[in-house]
Amino acid sequence: MKLRISEITLKNFKTFKNLTINPNPDFNIIIGENSAGKSTIFEAIHLWEKCYETYILASRKGFYKVKRSTNRYVNYQDLDFLRITKDEDLFFDPKNTELGKCAEITVSLTNDDEDITWSLGFKITCPTSIENAFYRVQPISEADFADFAEKFCATGRFLDEAVFIYQTRPVAGIHQFEPYYNEAQIKRKIQKGASHEVLRNKIVAKRRSISELQESISSILEKEVSFKLPPIARRDKDEYIDLLVSINGSKPYDLHLQGSGFLQIVEILATIEFIDAPLKLLLVDEPDSHIHSKLQRKLISHLKSIDHNQFFVISHNDQFVTNAGEGEIFFLNEEVKEDGVLKPINSNSFDIIKNSLGGVVMSLELLNQSKQIVFVEGNDDAKYITTLYKKIADISEITKSISDITFFPLRGKDNIVQKIEYNKRTLSNLLKGKKWKVLFDQDFSTQEIDQRLKNLMIGKRCQPFSHQGYCIESVLFSEINILKEYIKSLVSNLSDDVVSQSIDLVLTEISTAAKNLSHDLNKQIELSFNGQKNNRPEFEGLEFIDVMRSWESNNFKYERIMSKPLIQEFILGLEEKLQQSLFIRCSNNEEELSSKLLLLYFDFIQDLNDVFPSFKNLLIHLELFEEQSARQVA
Repeated sequence: MKLRISEITLKNFKTFKNLTINPNPDFNIIIGENSAGKSTIFEAIHLWEKCYETYILASRKGFYKVKRSTNRYVNYQDLDFLRITKDEDLFFDPKNTELGKCAEITVSLTNDDEDITWSLGFKITCPTSIENAFYRVQPISEADFADFAEKFCATGRFLDEAVFIYQTRPVAGIHQFEPYYNEAQIKRKIQKGASHEVLRNKIVAKRRSISELQESISSILEKEVSFKLPPIARRDKDEYIDLLVSINGSKPYDLHLQGSGFLQIVEILATIEFIDAPLKLLLVDEPDSHIHSKLQRKLISHLKSIDHNQFFVISHNDQFVTNAGEGEIFFLNEEVKEDGVLKPINSNSFDIIKNSLGGVVMSLELLNQSKQIVFVEGNDDAKYITTLYKKIADISEITKSISDITFFPLRGKDNIVQKIEYNKRTLSNLLKGKKWKVLFDQDFSTQEIDQRLKNLMIGKRCQPFSHQGYCIESVLFSEINILKEYIKSLVSNLSDDVVSQSIDLVLTEISTAAKNLSHDLNKQIELSFNGQKNNRPEFEGLEFIDVMRSWESNNFKYERIMSKPLIQEFILGLEEKLQQSLFIRCSNNEEELSSKLLLLYFDFIQDLNDVFPSFKNLLIHLELFEEQSARQVA
């Protein structure tokens, strides 16, 4: 009989009011924000196992039949795997009169050989007369339990052998002195979460198939691994197990001297090899704690090849996400909890997550050295900020180093809050003690929308900063006096008055056209706004006329409209009036023109008075520039 879990249903259990999960028959990776409830699913599975064991008769061939006068119980003290401080913490809302102090956990088991499914569910309640003593357990459908017992025991096996649930835990090390245990004692250790304490016993117990275990470990590690087992006769003479390991033919050393990554892999594989059950359910919480990313991929590949196994993995690591197959990734968030159904991510959403996590492959050494992880919209932003920093460092005393910062590109501003959530969650699992920040363009955002977006980012514990302008290049138009001095340096052969008047004239022409509802430029800007609005949830309810109003306060804010196409129009219009090129370039492409104009500005800077206030504030936000220094210059 080949069993698998086809459905898990939770009702009024901890953080879940109602939740139904339809897992993949082989591999399941659960991702989500911290405190979303990922580990709670594991707790529910463990509690179901406790209830299941409680209902098995002493004969091991049937379940207790519940009468009104009899119940089965699980002791509160035996549930140390539950993260609760009192018995009523088990329930979503213990004070709700409709839900009360009654939870339901149902695990549906499917026999793939005959396509039969049994819904084995339990109602779990706590008494009102005494606190923190026990939970009362009742089956939801006795008919399903009875039918499962009849068909499973007909195979010649006992009910307590049907499902084996094992949760791996990070193994930093094992005991140097491990006594010999019998099979029942080993299983009890595994079930109590102390599997690593009997690692030697599990390996020795599979003496006859030790070559298969060695081959599996060697394949994953890409090294020849050999165990030197003690003779069988030593069991009756020795108190402790003497077990040596040789790698690539080296001198054998005791098992406890091996690295944590090696021990973690051996622990998982030895446990799976040791247990014989129609369904071996392996729960893995944060597997990357002690396993190198390269080994993770090979371990996953090997685990998927083992029959009669079903895996549930909680991970924030991109190795698991990016290498997962269709139907194997489950994203748990508040929306899922409200809907009550946790489904695998569809292919389109899966592609989005893969793309958003792509930057995680950056050098771990670089990330580990960084004090700040700064999300930016694209690689150009990182290049510009680094160039600006180097220039400021040349002309002033900056004690902070930009090497303390790693820029993480988000590939655009669309759905930026979700991107921050995904990537921060993934990186936080690898990196501790970092500051998280985000830099983004204002583009069409009004002041209110910009602040609302920042508040959402602050809610994700990410410090936000938006450039004073449509994009980082438009900051050049936030202080026209500085812009004029810069442009004059590019055409030093012309008089200052001619350059200044020409700049005023071109900017006036652009602003007049942008404000004219019947002008083509206004329609072009509106078309661009409508294109962005479709992918920008923060723009919901925002109309183009609202955007136009945000352009003006006491004076027209040129920086608010100067997108790359308009910067292109400004440069070409100014060159036509001056009858001279501002700079040499390969083309008149808007990307090249706007980028060139900004990079040449950085070269222009001679002292801090030449720096736009928005750029000073940016460096202050990144803790690269002292706020006091900026005030002194101002």
